Amino acid sequence: MKSDENDLKAFLEFYHESQNRLKKKTAEYNKSLRKDTNPLVRTFKTDLADLNAGGKMLRGMLVGLGYRIAGHADTEESDGLALAFEIFQTGILVHDDVIDNAGTRRGKMTVQRRYGERLERRGIRMVSSSEKPEEIAKSTAICAGDIGIYCANKKIADDYGKNPDCAKLISSFDEIVINTIRGELLDIVLPYELQDQSLDKEKASLLLKKSVRDIYYLKTSCYSIIGPLHLGMLLGGAEEADMKMMDGFANELGIAYQIMDDILGIFADEEFLGKDVGSDISEFKQTILYMYVHENDENALKRLLEFYGKKKVTRGDLTEVRRIFRDSGALSYAQEVLASCFGRAERKLKRMSFVSEDDKAILRGFITYCKGRRK
Repeated sequence: MKSDENDLKAFLEFYHESQNRLKKKTAEYNKSLRKDTNPLVRTFKTDLADLNAGGKMLRGMLVGLGYRIAGHADTEESDGLALAFEIFQTGILVHDDVIDNAGTRRGKMTVQRRYGERLERRGIRMVSSSEKPEEIAKSTAICAGDIGIYCANKKIADDYGKNPDCAKLISSFDEIVINTIRGELLDIVLPYELQDQSLDKEKASLLLKKSVRDIYYLKTSCYSIIGPLHLGMLLGGAEEADMKMMDGFANELGIAYQIMDDILGIFADEEFLGKDVGSDISEFKQTILYMYVHENDENALKRLLEFYGKKKVTRGDLTEVRRIFRDSGALSYAQEVLASCFGRAERKLKRMSFVSEDDKAILRGFITYCKGRRK
């Protein structure tokens, strides 16, 4: 237990040091992001910069950790890459908010909500009777998100253009972007595709299992853990075989991270989660919990479908969904898979001889941090 505490302390020290440094550099970067020769465009870039200031810097920290693992004690050289990853995250989250019709992000109004309120406040009418204010607001958010994603690419080119591995960095980064979008696409269409009446039960089952696994890998593992660590190691000149081993470790941790998200999305204390508990229900999210019920308990699935997809999920609805997941065995199953992922991550970390003992302590602390998440 004492070793776990020491590892967690090592991780948190590295995380907070990285976070504080990156937040200062993000504030400087956001000053330039807000600039534009056109006042209308400047408004939306200011919205983007405001949201960019609210991240936890977890992925940016992992970029620096990957750079350190590659043999560089001073991680500041990787900060430009870390900031690029953070602005990409902000941009893709703006798009995610459009898809989910979200009103808040990072405790602030989303880009589309901001513009919608600006239109309403100034009494601006639509130029066409077929248009709706919310549709125009979403269109502006898509553009703002695009700016964030391409600013990330530009940041890498600007900061590392003279680095002999710049092309590899941009190519690897773009692969992360593409995989994230692939995962988001699957997340959107899967609930609808499973309703295809031409699919028999076996085909629907195979499609659900494969797609949930792919969503976990593409939307969480690649984007949140594999990608940042890999980019940092690539910048640091790590061997290909070492990066491949780290990718395997990071994938186990990434899947565990998403399973924890799925569990928290239903069972968390709303005070800690920072968003509406039960939003996975209204959005019909295909999680490991839902998948288990779909595959193993037809009666429980029928009851679950009374709540999944409801626009407004009440406290009573949430209580019933929790009961279904507990009684069907879905919660126990998810917890078992979660523990297995953490266990495999720990075993893979032990086998990585190229990682120093100090860096292994940070990575073990990261595992402990993930296990103790409440939001």
